[in-house]
Amino acid sequence: MESYFIELTDVGKSRVSKEEIDCSDLKENEAIIKTEYSMISAGTELSRAFALKKGFSYPVRPGYCMVGRILEKGEAIRADIGDLVFFNAPHASLVRWNTSDKVQSRQIFKLKEGIDPVEASAINLMLVAMQGVNLSDVKLGYTVGVFGLGNIGILTALMYQKLGCRVIGFDVVKGRCELAKSMGLKYTCSENYEEMIREVSEGKDLDIAVDVTGLSQVIADCISYTRRYGQVILLGSPRQSYESDLMPVFSKIHMKNLRVLGGFNQTIPVYETDGSYDCLERNFNISCDLIINKDINISKLITKVIDPKDCEQAYYDLMYYKEDNNCIVFDWRNY
Repeated sequence: MESYFIELTDVGKSRVSKEEIDCSDLKENEAIIKTEYSMISAGTELSRAFALKKGFSYPVRPGYCMVGRILEKGEAIRADIGDLVFFNAPHASLVRWNTSDKVQSRQIFKLKEGIDPVEASAINLMLVAMQGVNLSDVKLGYTVGVFGLGNIGILTALMYQKLGCRVIGFDVVKGRCELAKSMGLKYTCSENYEEMIREVSEGKDLDIAVDVTGLSQVIADCISYTRRYGQVILLGSPRQSYESDLMPVFSKIHMKNLRVLGGFNQTIPVYETDGSYDCLERNFNISCDLIINKDINISKLITKVIDPKDCEQAYYDLMYYKEDNNCIVFDWRNY
């Protein structure tokens, strides 16, 4: 069967290409899925689209936030033919999915009734945000600073706020601060960070600082703004080189007895296991409920739904017009 897919061909260049997908002799852990929507991950994908991430070569197939219907499946797949599912795969109209593919990871979950499939394409962003929150030792009334109000940053801040924390979202892009406020975040700040921290924390420092930018200088700032015995969560993936004297940073970690934790999402099991209640399936179900109940209004994050043929412009807009673009979703239903 024909499948159309997006590929990054060079720095800032992308296109829709076509290939044949062999749908025969499915293994027990495979499924043929017809994609309806897929969302651009503005962090991971832009790092590849504009060569911010080093160590790879073009062409590259980007993407991992997908919603589609199962056309055929092996017996080990935990969903039925015809089910609408969320799954991980690069952007494509038709996917032969398998649970052992290291790029696609192992996530395929049946979506709950009543969820908007466009909004459901953002679930992977929620899973990343939830990983950082769940890593934290959170207590009611903690002051939390979330540095970087991109999509994952806003979701992270809102989740901490729902746990009863006083949360400040920091971003130099004022439009992102305004969006976060429109979604219910009480405190945002685009300048004079220390002044805002002192005001919200009643003269103290942050109990928890979360970096969602992946920028080394911002991580160093997180360490500086965190109180003694506090926590620093590294939710963003560092991708760009940064030269600095690390001694002052390490000294602060040491002298303040800070806990610095990496928040990479792929370190927890997909399904619940003995000794690990925290798993992707549980977080997926929570994400569905947050969307369906409008506890987090995902629709406000989605800037536009577009034809995949406009992919190059979409990446350009996300890279250079951050004030006006957040989540962009591809509509594959006509492919």
